[in-house]
Amino acid sequence: MKRKNNQQNLGEAIRSFISELGIENKLLAAQAEELFEEMMGKYIMNYVELYYVKNRELFVRIKSPELKNELQYGKSKIQDHINEEIGKEYITSVNFL
Repeated sequence: MKRKNNQQNLGEAIRSFISELGIENKLLAAQAEELFEEMMGKYIMNYVELYYVKNRELFVRIKSPELKNELQYGKSKIQDHINEEIGKEYITSVNFL
């Protein structure tokens, strides 16, 4: 009797396990939030009151109207950077509250 060959590399096995558990979106949302914080840096994050990902959209509340206005122009750059780092088109839009 032959054994079934079901070898996978570790990365594929982990992705499969995460997908089966149904937590892939939660992990991607957490990764997107972390990437946003890294991208903005300490100075800008001092003006950010709240940021979260919901339904593949990044929501950011900023204390400073001037900074909010400036960041409005860079929404697509923020989205593209996060998606590039994640490795797939996860974030569909960036919204400033």
